[in-house]
Amino acid sequence: MNRSKKALFYGIMAVLTLLLIEVMAQAAYYIAYGEFNGGGPPAPAAAETVAEDAEEDTRPYWLLRHPYYGYTRPEADHLLNQVPPQRREDGAVLIALLGGSVSRGVADAFRRALESWFRDNGIPLRPVVLELAYDGMKQPQQVMVLANTLARGGEFDIIVNLDGHNELTLSHGNYFELGVSPFFPIWWQQLATFTAAEHLLIGRIAAARERQESLLKTARAAPWRWSALYGLLHRYRLERVETQLLALNRELAAPSGGYSLERNGPLWDFPDQSELRRAALRVWYRGSVMLNDLSRTADAEYYHFLQPNQYVPDSKPFTDAELAAVYNSENGAIWIYEDAYPQLLRLGDELRRQGVNYYDLTQIFADNRETLYVDDCCHLNERGYELLADNMARRLAPALQRRAARAAAGRMASASTALDATIRETAPDYVVNKLYFDVRLDPDGVLHYSRDNCIPADTEQLFFLHITPADAADLLPESVEYGFNNADFYFSGNGGTLDADGRCVVEHELPDYEIESILTGQILPGEPYRLWEARFFWP
Repeated sequence: MNRSKKALFYGIMAVLTLLLIEVMAQAAYYIAYGEFNGGGPPAPAAAETVAEDAEEDTRPYWLLRHPYYGYTRPEADHLLNQVPPQRREDGAVLIALLGGSVSRGVADAFRRALESWFRDNGIPLRPVVLELAYDGMKQPQQVMVLANTLARGGEFDIIVNLDGHNELTLSHGNYFELGVSPFFPIWWQQLATFTAAEHLLIGRIAAARERQESLLKTARAAPWRWSALYGLLHRYRLERVETQLLALNRELAAPSGGYSLERNGPLWDFPDQSELRRAALRVWYRGSVMLNDLSRTADAEYYHFLQPNQYVPDSKPFTDAELAAVYNSENGAIWIYEDAYPQLLRLGDELRRQGVNYYDLTQIFADNRETLYVDDCCHLNERGYELLADNMARRLAPALQRRAARAAAGRMASASTALDATIRETAPDYVVNKLYFDVRLDPDGVLHYSRDNCIPADTEQLFFLHITPADAADLLPESVEYGFNNADFYFSGNGGTLDADGRCVVEHELPDYEIESILTGQILPGEPYRLWEARFFWP
């Protein structure tokens, strides 16, 4: 065989060998991945989606740490971050909406329901719903959000808080599943500062992502990308990088060993789950009282709504679609609600007795046979949010009418003016108008406590009275370490009266020595928390 024929023979054999290798590689590719090599990068399920799933398993990258709220939205112009905050404007009623994801979900429907109410009542005002809610927020985050917004100059006419679910379930998950304080924001353990070892992990993740992106770019541009053998080898390399990414992300997501005050927070010792839920409910209750007080300071009206949830017993007849998709019989929220909901109802009754505009909306779907829930947590479809929003708007009607009357009379005071009035220097006869009792000090040195629409429960709490003498020599021996004389008393023990019209009055005579200041108020039974307080200074 001459040289040219020999070269042709070897060339044909080489081509046939390559073709055979390609056929075998294509078959192997199909066996491994259920598809033939298409000459491009792998399908998203094998590349980008894997990386996205790994990221979902680690930490909430879409959030920003916040020094007061725990976390916030990353957009600078979002209302949680807005500078300066919203202030009152002519022709508008500003309504702040606090809470978690259900509160955020109802915002648009709530806005439409309010617009409809103003239109139906012929009131030429427009509602401005300001979303200060975000996914996963729970008390005391709502208190932090409102306090910070008001401190920065924000103004509202009405403040609405829609909550209840997160306080129960997420507090439980924080403590028993993550070992984090139940009153820290969710995701806090992931959002807390990285350790040195975690910074190294993040660097390795970044390097692996660069290798992944380089491989994907090569797969898109390489002239031999149609080769099944190349595709098989390339995909093997890519999957090795993706496996490494998943492992690194899971290592980063794994709970760190040991206790850290920064990450775990001050951990209360809860012997069982019921005791934790009782504590979470007390935080929920106190948070609402504080929001009510903050609202009054800001010349706004506060409304608290307990959100509906499918796990509240007998709260909705479920459709087949809801039973299949949104009522999870293994969801821990079922037994959490069974244990805690009766306690929550009792605290809701107490909120109303304390003057809070509180409404339990958990039964608004009790006779509704439509499909309203969309997941096994708490969220609603568009129809569900419309019904919820309409119910909330109807409850707000008295506050909306009052704001409309004030606007018509041209007496819309600014929150800053109201705040200035509350902190001005007080004379001895200054009247402090609080949520619970009006307190007046007359020239004869007698404190008068009075309240309209009083009930016996309002008179049962201890009245504390701390008197700071102008001269330390007037301190009682047992009071020296505190710096004030304690003159606490009970309503009945001081001759208090509750008449048939529901007005209660009690008086207390002050000592005759010169006084620098007094602090008075009431304490919640069995708790150190103060229901209200008023302070007087002598000029």
